[in-house]
Amino acid sequence: MKKVLVLSGFALLFLQCGNKIVHEETSTKEVATISSDSLHSYATETKKLLMKNVAEQMQKGGPESALGFCNIEAMPLTKSMSDKHGFVISRVSDKRRNPKNVANPQELKLIEQYKKQLLAGELLKPVRTETYYYEPLVTNGMCLQCHGEPGKNVQPKVAAKIAELYPDDLAMGYKENEVRGLISIKMK
Repeated sequence: MKKVLVLSGFALLFLQCGNKIVHEETSTKEVATISSDSLHSYATETKKLLMKNVAEQMQKGGPESALGFCNIEAMPLTKSMSDKHGFVISRVSDKRRNPKNVANPQELKLIEQYKKQLLAGELLKPVRTETYYYEPLVTNGMCLQCHGEPGKNVQPKVAAKIAELYPDDLAMGYKENEVRGLISIKMK
């Protein structure tokens, strides 16, 4: 009887492991069928949602209002896009404002590559790996009110608000049309 129970246990374990492997293979195949155009649309939708909300806050109360909003709402808005599309969508940077947005080594290499391409006047194209999709985030005039040069684009009140909300901020000193980071989409 003991042998039968042990053998049954091994058989059950083997079947579960077998199912797990098949599930992983299916997931990989499903990821491969997702078009880059779809991933691009998810990245664009995420950027537009964030920019729309930041612009609304800028109109309501200027850059200080936008900073307060971003401090509380940017991560949940990005997560809402992850939940909507079933992927892990995030914003990362080599010079992050929020410590949760720090780029990993692979992303840091890609950010550097994008910076070199931009300096060389090359078109910045999305990058897709087996499990990730990346698009660059490039600064514009609106970005510079909070991410630009202190005393030039970033007013003293705004710099003080940044220091209050993000004491370890690294995300200032940008000029227009510079790579500030990436939209990263991790396919499950």
